[in-house]
Amino acid sequence: MEAHDPLTLAVATLLVALTFILTPMAPGGLVDTRDFTPLPRWQFHLFNVFLISLGSVSLVVAGFSVAGATWVYIPAIILGVLFAAVYALDLAQVFPVVPDRMPSQLLVLEVINLALAGVVIVVAIRGLLA
Repeated sequence: MEAHDPLTLAVATLLVALTFILTPMAPGGLVDTRDFTPLPRWQFHLFNVFLISLGSVSLVVAGFSVAGATWVYIPAIILGVLFAAVYALDLAQVFPVVPDRMPSQLLVLEVINLALAGVVIVVAIRGLLA
């Protein structure tokens, strides 16, 4: 059995963690209980499609990472940047803008995932340079 690059396994682990932590944070879901009715429906639905796609692609890239594919570093950087952008925009109250306050549990999870996104980016860059 061939040994896998520990960086690809780290990328896989981090992408799965980002996705699993994202899942309950979907707008209007278990953790994000803010009222999104002020947003135009197309924005709300498009944002949810984006989040679902982000999670789905992350799991696919994680699967290839576990298989030892070294090309996963570039998609992992892109995914890390996209995850970071989602959380940074929400934490900075840029998008989505709704009248409700952010629940404290959501705030904590977003900060954790923002940090994890940064780690994904750093690990993937390190993998590219290795």
